[in-house]
Amino acid sequence: MASVETARRTRPKSVLRGRWWKLQRRIYVGPGRETVAIATGVVVAVAICGILIAAADAPVLASYRSLLDGALGSRPAIYETLVRATPLIFTGLAVAFAFRAKVWNIGAEGQFFAGAMAAWFVSDLWADSLPRAFMLIVIFLAAGVAGAAWASIAGALKAYYAVNEIITTVMMNFLILFLLSYLLSDAWQAEDTYYFQTERMAGSTFLPQFFGSRLHLGLIVGIGAAALVWWMLRYTSFGYEVRGIGASRRVSEYAGINVARSIVLIMAASGAIAGFAGASELTGIHHRLQLDISDQVGFTGIIIALVARLRAPGVVLVAVCTGAILNGATSMQVATGVPAALVDVLLGVTLMCVLVAAVAVRYDLVRVDLHE
Repeated sequence: MASVETARRTRPKSVLRGRWWKLQRRIYVGPGRETVAIATGVVVAVAICGILIAAADAPVLASYRSLLDGALGSRPAIYETLVRATPLIFTGLAVAFAFRAKVWNIGAEGQFFAGAMAAWFVSDLWADSLPRAFMLIVIFLAAGVAGAAWASIAGALKAYYAVNEIITTVMMNFLILFLLSYLLSDAWQAEDTYYFQTERMAGSTFLPQFFGSRLHLGLIVGIGAAALVWWMLRYTSFGYEVRGIGASRRVSEYAGINVARSIVLIMAASGAIAGFAGASELTGIHHRLQLDISDQVGFTGIIIALVARLRAPGVVLVAVCTGAILNGATSMQVATGVPAALVDVLLGVTLMCVLVAAVAVRYDLVRVDLHE
């Protein structure tokens, strides 16, 4: 007994004794609290971006004034902001739809190009033989099918062979760019030019534009797609499967859902939406196929979907705000001499701060007493 008492007195104290802090997830976060958190993230982003602008020897207040004027200061500026937001609505929706099922589609950029390539192909094939309205429908259907087919490859590999979809979709982004580069340097290259681009598309394939600006019908199609995705996830059996797989794949299997088939269909639907983005940009803005028609909208769509918390209405709102930043940043660069590289940094900082705030609001920092 004496040896036991001696051992107890001489045993070192646990390092876990005392008061500590830990993060505890909230069961419910009200819309008011979430709004305040996002607003706080925006304020922090404005402060950080102000420091970066000042470090670049540019006037901070004048820079922000130029940004607001360039984004929302006039009707033409608003129209151009909506033009910049249009492809982001599509790619944000594509990513959000797949992510709701915890299928990590990082290939919206490649699916965008798949849709654009299919749109150009059918327009070149049938532009002179079909009525304009029917031709536009065919273009978008072809773009959706091409985007779905390209995404389904990664979906099938994940569903039936357990291949990580992050790796496959990222690799396929590069693969389709190499394929397009080859086609634009050979079979699809316009005559009498050294540029990697196709011939200009026929006027019958152009999307209608509004108010004498570049704003085109693609915006309405994108908002309609957002409404359709919201309705599908909320009120259809397929939407139930998407949400069920995202909550628990094992429980979904017990509930009778064919998870493998659903994963392929989810990737196909996601790819089709991204393909619509390619058709929208091609027929609404560029009117010829080039390697630089995307401006990284597929990758930006990932951040937009995450900031919007994978909700279709939120994707539209965040995409418009992102379009405003992109459009206003161009005016800020021209007016105040902010370096071009800093423009992308400002967008990244803003989206990251808002994303961190949206995640942080779902946790509380609580104090706990730890004992031996």
